[in-house]
Order: sequence, then C-alpha cells, then structure tokens
Amino acid sequence: MSDLNEKDEVTIKILDTAQTLFQEYGIEDVSMHQIAQSSGIGQGTLYRRFPSKNMLCLSLMKNKFERFMRDTEAYLREARDVPVVQKLTTVVTRLVLLAGEDLEWMKQIMRTDRLRDTKVNCFELPPFVFIRNHVEHLLKEAEAAHKLKPVDPFFTASMIATSLTPEMITYLNDQGYSMEEIAERYCQSFIHPLFK
Repeated sequence: MSDLNEKDEVTIKILDTAQTLFQEYGIEDVSMHQIAQSSGIGQGTLYRRFPSKNMLCLSLMKNKFERFMRDTEAYLREARDVPVVQKLTTVVTRLVLLAGEDLEWMKQIMRTDRLRDTKVNCFELPPFVFIRNHVEHLLKEAEAAHKLKPVDPFFTASMIATSLTPEMITYLNDQGYSMEEIAERYCQSFIHPLFK
C-alpha cells in the first residue's frame, strides 16, 4: 500500500471517528486524545493531520459542503422545468438546513480568532464562489424568461451569498428561530421579492 493511500485511510478513519464522537457526546466534551484513542492511532498522527479540533471540524464541514455541491448540481439538472423562484428557494433552504446540521461545529470554530488571522479572502473560498455562481446563473435564467424584476444578477447573487453566513444563521437560531423558519423567512424576504 502506498503512503498516500495509507494517509487517506487514516484521515478517513479520524474524520469518521470524530464525527461519531461529536454526535454522541458533543464537540465540547470530546478531546483530541479521545479521538486519537478511538481511532486507534497516536496523538502525533492525529495532530499532524489536524493541528486542532477546529481544523478537524472545518474538514468535516468541507466534506459535507462538497456533498452539498454535488447534490445541488444534480437537483438543478433534474429540475430544469421547475420555475427559477422554486429552484432558488430549494437551494437556499437546503443550504440553511445544511448549516443547521453543523451549528455546534460552527459555534466552536467561531469561538476562536484563528480563522480571522488566516488572511483568507472569504469571497474566493469555494462555498462562496459556488453559491454566488449558482444563484447568479438562476437569476440570469429568470431574467432571460422575463420573470425577474430589474436587478443586477451578479450583485444580487453576491449579496445573497454573503448574507447566508454561519454567524447570521447561528445568531438567528440563538434568537429562537428553527432552521426551517430561518430558511422560510429568508426566502420570503430576499428571494421571492426578486421575481415578477
């Protein structure tokens, strides 16, 4: 077995174990030591791949978002004849529900300043680019069908993509809104008014 395949298998084992432990005990109550022990690896191996619990959470979220992207693209291919407003509502709802699955993880990550210190341009990150591009494409589709009010698709898509931040979703959830309510009210306020 090559070193690369072995590394991939170990990483997958770590991620699977961490996800199981986080779901069973909560992120706060699971230590990196516990993850290493449950994975059957040494702590050094764990820390070489994931220097912190935050990085482990980010990796798990990245994997989920990659699945979301594949599922969204499959949905949009299948839903060619569905009105754009309905397609966009479905995509936004799925995105909010996905964020809801990882709410505790997002709170853990947001507690640290490490992400702010990375000097990453969030507008170049794959989640933002994916959402903005797909929303823009749907708005242009509606514009071509004369179903869109006069708006700039790129600007509007950028604003939609930036307004669906983990911080905002967490804040609204902390105020008592369920993920379903957040998605529904978001679409009522920002998606449906765009269409004729």
